[in-house]
Amino acid sequence: MNNIYKIIWVLLSFSIFACSTDDNQKGRQPIASIKSDAENTFLKINQSMTIHFTGVADQVVIYPGDYGHNYALRDSGNTGIVVNKGLFTYSYSVPGKFHVVCIASTYNTYMGENLRTDTCSFDITVVDDVTTIDKIYSNITPNTYYATPIDDENWILCLPTKQVFNGRDITLNTTRQRLYFDIKSDSTKIFVDLPDNERELLANYNNLNSAQKTDVNSFINTTRKRYNLSKSHVITVRSDAGTIKTVHLYCMIYPEFRTVSLNGINGVLKRNAFDQSAQTYVFTLPRGTNISNIQINYTVDGTGVLVDNGQEIPSGANVNLTSGTFTIIRKSTENANIKATSKVKFEINYI
Repeated sequence: MNNIYKIIWVLLSFSIFACSTDDNQKGRQPIASIKSDAENTFLKINQSMTIHFTGVADQVVIYPGDYGHNYALRDSGNTGIVVNKGLFTYSYSVPGKFHVVCIASTYNTYMGENLRTDTCSFDITVVDDVTTIDKIYSNITPNTYYATPIDDENWILCLPTKQVFNGRDITLNTTRQRLYFDIKSDSTKIFVDLPDNERELLANYNNLNSAQKTDVNSFINTTRKRYNLSKSHVITVRSDAGTIKTVHLYCMIYPEFRTVSLNGINGVLKRNAFDQSAQTYVFTLPRGTNISNIQINYTVDGTGVLVDNGQEIPSGANVNLTSGTFTIIRKSTENANIKATSKVKFEINYI
């Protein structure tokens, strides 16, 4: 009986070996061949590069050459990225010259034996010429105030005189606040209020001596610096590639009534905790008061004028509070196209 089992085992083993031998296919000769859409191997940061694998391989891996993916440092923990279906898309977040390496691998179908590889490579230059600012803002507890772009070179940042915090009106100190900038580059430098003579040095920034560079760099914005946000600032942006752009940040305070009365009765300002540009003035008037034709007297805290549907309303005029859209508009003394607009609502209670 034991001999029968031995014979069966031998026959079974032979069958498995025979089947494995028939199924095993020798790996093809790998050919590393790629095509890239990177024009003249030149890219800008955050610009997508597409590589098509056109060779022969069972598996394709690409080392883009940037941090963590350097082929020369593969034995030190740097890794490549596996290509899926012959298509590889990548973008670089930092400028520099990178060595891109493609590894094509083939192997036998049984147990993955007889691994063979072929490589090809090319160099690519990535340039950072980003000067476009995406966001400008200031964090003033409990709010974040965002500047609004007027056009490509002008922004406006509006702040209130007071903000609601824990149910109380708290005076906002505009003279010592931080500025933050969002920009799609870690290499671009942002300077605030750089003097004209220093700005002229930026074109030759990389060749400045140590003292000059230290002086210029003292105007670079950091989270430790504070600015007077009741006045305008000149923002100078310099990319790693040397591109320079100037942006004007107009800082304005939302106008509000210093005093306001309807038929001689004073109103009280009620602020909005969620919309700093919205102001509600509360009045208590005798029942039966005709608010469709009521006299308004006011003074504004600084420059500014009351407007109803585009029409200026001087102090002492009669207004119709049952309809209309009221705002207080303050124009910049530096640029008439720059305005801070407060939305005004009149809340009437009767006695």
